[in-house]
Amino acid sequence: MTSKHLAGRAARHSVNKAQQARQAPSATTAALSATVATSLLMGSSVWAQADTAAATATPAASSAATPEAVKSSQALPNVTVKAKADRTPDSKQHYQAVTTSAGKGKQALKDIPQSVTVITEKLMDDKNYDTLKSAMHAVTGIAFEAGEGGAIGDLVRLRGFTMRGDIFLDGMRDIAQYNRDTFNQDRLEVLRGSASMLYGRGSTGGIINQASKQPFLMDQNEVEVTAGTHDYYRFTGDFNLKTGENAALRVNVMKTDAHSTRNGPETHRQGIAPTYRWGIGTADEFSVGYYHLSYQDTPDYGFRWLNGRPVDAVAERWYGAKSDYQNDSANYVDLSHVHRFADGSEIKTQFRDGLYKRDLWATTAGFTTATKAVADINDKSVISRAAGPSRGASDHHTFLQTDFNGKANWLGLKHELLAGGEFARERERAWQYSLTGITKANVTYAQSGGTAPVADTRVRQPSTRYTSDTYGAYVQDTVTFLPQWKLMTGLRYDLLQGHYVRPTDTLDRQDEELSHRVGLLWQPNESATYYISEGSSFNASGDLYQYDPRSVNTDPEKSRNYEIGAKWDLFDGDLSMRTAIFRTEKTNERNTDANDVTPTTYLLNGKRHTNGLEFEAAGRVTPQIELTGGIAFMRGTIDKAGSSAASQASVGKETGLTPKVTANVWATYKLNDHWRFGLGADGMSNRVPASAETSTSRAPGYAKADALIEYQAASYKVKLNLNNLFDKVYVDGVYRGFTVWGPTRNAQLSFNQKF
Repeated sequence: MTSKHLAGRAARHSVNKAQQARQAPSATTAALSATVATSLLMGSSVWAQADTAAATATPAASSAATPEAVKSSQALPNVTVKAKADRTPDSKQHYQAVTTSAGKGKQALKDIPQSVTVITEKLMDDKNYDTLKSAMHAVTGIAFEAGEGGAIGDLVRLRGFTMRGDIFLDGMRDIAQYNRDTFNQDRLEVLRGSASMLYGRGSTGGIINQASKQPFLMDQNEVEVTAGTHDYYRFTGDFNLKTGENAALRVNVMKTDAHSTRNGPETHRQGIAPTYRWGIGTADEFSVGYYHLSYQDTPDYGFRWLNGRPVDAVAERWYGAKSDYQNDSANYVDLSHVHRFADGSEIKTQFRDGLYKRDLWATTAGFTTATKAVADINDKSVISRAAGPSRGASDHHTFLQTDFNGKANWLGLKHELLAGGEFARERERAWQYSLTGITKANVTYAQSGGTAPVADTRVRQPSTRYTSDTYGAYVQDTVTFLPQWKLMTGLRYDLLQGHYVRPTDTLDRQDEELSHRVGLLWQPNESATYYISEGSSFNASGDLYQYDPRSVNTDPEKSRNYEIGAKWDLFDGDLSMRTAIFRTEKTNERNTDANDVTPTTYLLNGKRHTNGLEFEAAGRVTPQIELTGGIAFMRGTIDKAGSSAASQASVGKETGLTPKVTANVWATYKLNDHWRFGLGADGMSNRVPASAETSTSRAPGYAKADALIEYQAASYKVKLNLNNLFDKVYVDGVYRGFTVWGPTRNAQLSFNQKF
């Protein structure tokens, strides 16, 4: 071999060694990215380990190079390698979420062609959202009912449509009527628009999914004590214990005692939720959990309208009796199993069996006809009181559900698959109390705060019983048919069988329904998604556990949702933004025919719709500033109604509880490692009561502000929440008969200790 050949071989050898030396940092960067991702998920201090790995990897590669290679590599220009770990924000550490389980299984938010809002645990902690209802103030498009149709518990409307049967827990229906606490919630997810293809009956305006806290592989404990104005006291504990290589126990507890800002109503809540999980991260993972929540509340049915307006003069006054009560409880057992396949697919099976009880006796109040205007109110103004709603129920719900989430390559195309089935048995026994002979005496405006107990001579009426069995199965495929384009199609079948026993008769009905969902997504890059979607939903006559002689012969109502939207990840993924324009419509609402003197069924000839535009953002705009917020513009309209004069008068009117504008914003500023400050506001425009669209009653719009001051140390933090900072008087719950005010100005001081 000539010297020329030898020199060329040596040169090539030197270049190869130089390339290896330059490539070594790439492998190190990959390892560092994985380490950072683990740090975000586990909260452990691994940066020093990663730095050590980076420091030792490059010299190792360089030591293998010849002097010529080193000289050659030194002659090359410097190369800066930048890598970013996958964004998987922790619900405890961020306002931003990039994944959700609201679409069944764990999915990226950008891959769901519908509007989704995720309220993370950090936001709930920062704002002291202790109930589901309070947390819903951080969601646009929301308004609140106040006891419509004799209902109890969380009563929310989304896009103008009731969500009474559309609240879920870990993907399974949670229809029981009770006021939910957040002490065991990791996050709350609001999926907007028709979703019967995923969840079965209901979901005209959307669904709320509560994601429970789960055990994880670390010893970590946290307690928090809060004291506030109006005798507010709350204790929560979150205890996580690693019990084995892949097993852990987590126990959450809560005790809350508080008075209302309305001078009378109280709440006394207590709860515990232990969960044991094993096989974490392995091919087969199991969990078993129990949940208990009970509360003894004073029901607040607000005050009757006066000349079509709320009486703000009584916003901090209550005119019930000390015998009023609302005693509710929820107890359930959860079992689940997840099997993970080698290709990344997984199948999850869940079982829940729950018992729920509720019992209520309330007071309704309002001025007598002698007080005709706000200007007439004085200390001697007479307030008439009614014995009020008085009812109870006992529910027993059993759910079994299996969901498959996987990927496949068929015919050269990438498919993301969802499929599942469920069985539900829902049983309810409900009753009313006879209030004959019971009166609650008139009081005066000056006598606020609740009068002496009223003798309880109520007579419990015979119970009604409702039993339903639901069988459902669905399949959905999202196929990538071009590099940047995805087509999602889904179909579901539901069979519902309802059996209703009244003291006078027995009513039975069976419904079979198909629901669908279609979406087209264009994702030109990792940071942007544009989509268009359409989906259907239905509401069966027995949705809320009752029939009458006409509804038992009436087919389900149908609804559909159309949506065009966009989702972006900005600031290197630290800030998520979305916008959507939508139309949600009910196409065959139940109505009556005024000319039918012997009706045997309801007519399905009504129609209403809501058009809207939404904007939302969540995440960090700088390392110091984190924010979340949104605004929704809606217009709801009644398009068709029944044949009666009153029904026809509603055509063209604004639909009830569909505020034209709802908005919220919340931002925090981190001054340094210890101090953080927060400020924000939420509110909505005026609202018409539901089922009273032709009335003159209007609840005025409002905006209220909140603030936060927090001091953070190594293992503890102290925070002060100032709520309704400027003492805005506003109506929170709206019913055609009365209004209920939101809390006036209050303050809460919290101490949180981790160990």
